[in-house]
Amino acid sequence: MIRRPPRSTLDRSSAASDVYKRQLSGLKVVELSDHVAGSFCARLMGDAGADVVKVEPPNGDRYRWSGPYPSGSPDPEWSGLFLYLNSNKRGVLLDIESSDGRTGFLDLVTAADFLVVGDNSLEIERLGLRRDKLAKTNHGLIVTSITPFGLTGPTSSYLGDDLIAISAGGMAYATPGIPDMVRNPDLEPPLRSNTNMAGYLAGVQAAVARVAALLSREIRGIGCEIDLSIQEAVAAVMPFELAHASYHEPKARRPEIFGVMPNTYLPCRDGYVVIMAVMDSHWRNLMDLADNPDWAELEVFSSGVERARNWDALEPLLLEWTMAHTGAEIAQLAQDRGIPCFPAYTVGQMVDSAHVTERRFMRDLEGPSGEKFKLPGYPVRMERTPWQLFKSAPKLGEHTSEVFEEWLGYSGEQLEHITV
Repeated sequence: MIRRPPRSTLDRSSAASDVYKRQLSGLKVVELSDHVAGSFCARLMGDAGADVVKVEPPNGDRYRWSGPYPSGSPDPEWSGLFLYLNSNKRGVLLDIESSDGRTGFLDLVTAADFLVVGDNSLEIERLGLRRDKLAKTNHGLIVTSITPFGLTGPTSSYLGDDLIAISAGGMAYATPGIPDMVRNPDLEPPLRSNTNMAGYLAGVQAAVARVAALLSREIRGIGCEIDLSIQEAVAAVMPFELAHASYHEPKARRPEIFGVMPNTYLPCRDGYVVIMAVMDSHWRNLMDLADNPDWAELEVFSSGVERARNWDALEPLLLEWTMAHTGAEIAQLAQDRGIPCFPAYTVGQMVDSAHVTERRFMRDLEGPSGEKFKLPGYPVRMERTPWQLFKSAPKLGEHTSEVFEEWLGYSGEQLEHITV
């Protein structure tokens, strides 16, 4: 196995000029992940300029078969989810269960600054991917282990996916929230969003932790292990719900509306519009726009709390006004009066909106037969190092030879042994 000399500072020698082009140029990341959280965490590092190498098993990453596909027909090179999660990476194909494949994988880890592992904790232990074992050949290595329930605790060995993490973190039972209501908590099931919410939340938090770990390595000269539980990543963004459960007797989802109103989406002439007129000044301005109807002065609508308590009576009165206008018309009128308001976009409306188009958030791609489709770019705008899609998601095994030659100086004979 190739042994890497200890390091105490960032190794910038291989790409000194690139350090000033991208935030994390010169850093090497190895990713071994079978879920969204690990792949997204590594992608964020790649977006910032790190050299991310994704290690795939012989049959490829499972998200190659998740779609959607530009042509509608399954194609492992054109899965929309895989393309999004793995842009700005290189890809190698290794059977790490084989002796030669495992040796090649550990050689990559020895040459890396970061290892991202997204798996079950039992698998991480079985494969020997805890930092205390890997640090023997690379004391500067930062290992990020992203698991459903963490590396310790009674359920740490449990298997889990995004639905399980959302449910285990409490978010499924905390959904829906304002302005939706649970009419009958005993009959209505937990809910989740259609996206991999838990995975993306965990991926962002892991990427932030890795930057902190990198700064720590600069100071202390050694790497560390990051243990991230996807369950806890979900729970960490629910302070209201957790505080309520801590301060009061825990309850099932509350069937009544609480808070202040209006803070909701309402039907309008062409769909729905979201209106947040919770402050008294917002409410007065909203009533001005609605030509100050007589009912606006009723005691039952005198405050945000009263309007919430009497929402069943207020909502149909507001609908008389909103149904006479489009969402864009209402939003413009309300924003001009200082009222937070916006049309409730469908996904397609968001993609095609003038604002998103001008900011170039969605990036145009072309499928294998010339099909046009879009994928999200990067929501952060850096002043000196703007985001670039400088590398498309790798085809299966596309960079195996390139990476092993570049990182490790493997000969053709060595490559023959590890190539699947």
